[in-house]
Amino acid sequence: MNMILTTSSFIFPLITVPYVSRVLGPRGMGAVAWAQTFVSYFSLVAMLGISAYGIREVARARNNPKELSAVVQELMVILLISTTIVSIVFLICIFTVPKAHEDVGLMLIFGVNLWLSAFGVNWFYQGIEQYGYITIRSLVFKVLGLVLMFLFVRHATDYRIYAAITVLGSAGSNILNTIRLHKYVHFSFHRNLNLRRHFKPMMSFTISSISSGMYGQLDMLFLGFFGTSIQVGLYQLVVKIKNLAGNAVNSVGSVMLPRLSYYESQEGGHKKTAALIAKNINFLFITGIAFIGGIIICAQPLILILGGKEYIGATHALIIASAGILFSPMNTVLSQYMIAAGQEKMYAGINFLGLVLGTLYCVALIPLFGIEGAAIAYVGSELSTLIVRLIVLRHFIKELASMLDLGRSFLAFTIAFATGFTISRTVLNMNMFFQLIIGSISFGIPYLILLILLKESFAVSILNSLLNKHGHKTLNVK
Repeated sequence: MNMILTTSSFIFPLITVPYVSRVLGPRGMGAVAWAQTFVSYFSLVAMLGISAYGIREVARARNNPKELSAVVQELMVILLISTTIVSIVFLICIFTVPKAHEDVGLMLIFGVNLWLSAFGVNWFYQGIEQYGYITIRSLVFKVLGLVLMFLFVRHATDYRIYAAITVLGSAGSNILNTIRLHKYVHFSFHRNLNLRRHFKPMMSFTISSISSGMYGQLDMLFLGFFGTSIQVGLYQLVVKIKNLAGNAVNSVGSVMLPRLSYYESQEGGHKKTAALIAKNINFLFITGIAFIGGIIICAQPLILILGGKEYIGATHALIIASAGILFSPMNTVLSQYMIAAGQEKMYAGINFLGLVLGTLYCVALIPLFGIEGAAIAYVGSELSTLIVRLIVLRHFIKELASMLDLGRSFLAFTIAFATGFTISRTVLNMNMFFQLIIGSISFGIPYLILLILLKESFAVSILNSLLNKHGHKTLNVK
């Protein structure tokens, strides 16, 4: 279900981005992207790490209705208090920070997202693994947003309307989440709430959530301060493309926390945890390097198709940023293991380190190299935190070593990339759609074939499941 949801998150922007990018232009898109990034920082603080902490606590209490109701009600009271305080600070900032004060109306539109995010309780539905509901309601609101965008976004001056539709499409369904909550949770004004029991365990989640969320968007934030609206407009297209690919790669890993938390709470469940993470890392590596190779080969036609000629200056930044498509999901899956295994303090420390390093990278690189510097800073912060996580989890990584099959994946990628890159150079003067098709096919098909021929474990397991369904003989991975 999460892969369907992620696929929709990939398909809908492929429809909307080419249209909106051309209507609003780099300046309008830049204004919207920076305002969205600025407000997201306040949302991170308001959530206090409950996006991750809530999933774990709900997963642990899912079989105890009384405890589940108490946990959810306590967390929602905490969110009410934190969001109120953050909203006040946000209003002060948009009237005192010069860059934010440039367009107060746009800031207030995205400010609505503070409350929609806080009371969307996605963490509850993820904790009880209700991914069918999450997927369906998200698709409905995406379609609604798509229709409204084509109806009302017609001119470059409609960027505020686009912002409002963006908020509705991405977070409007959160209203339904709260209304539907009474089916699973019993709220009571007479319940003795124990908010304090959450403060200590939440502290690590709060620090890590704010830190990871901030360092993941530092490139856009600092580009807004050091660069121009045009540069932000160019770079937001890079961010959209790498986020779409990254979400596709991370579609499986992002739903593992409830299951990992459940395994780690059971006696003898650690082996299941290791097997699940190893399988996911194999999947991440296969798909991650595939997207990186595809973007490097097809960067220019991708930019031209999604943005148009005005955005061609973003090509090099896109190629640089593509490396993060592998590093970021790897960070996510290792972070989820650390949360499930109770290593919240270390998890928070690594994320805070990422925030510090990301800030230093941005301050040093963006004034010198512009959008290319922003891309380097993004990749540098993701790679730095990944290296630290691998060092901290080195003993656990040794447990996974026998189940990982990264060597064969990389060999298949190297041969396929050389083939695709060579063939794609021969069609540079042709139509951009033709370039994209030739580049994708000349890299993608050899890559898939080589994964099977080299008997990469994850690819073979998928193929064997298909062969089993049709009664054919399966392949031996070894």
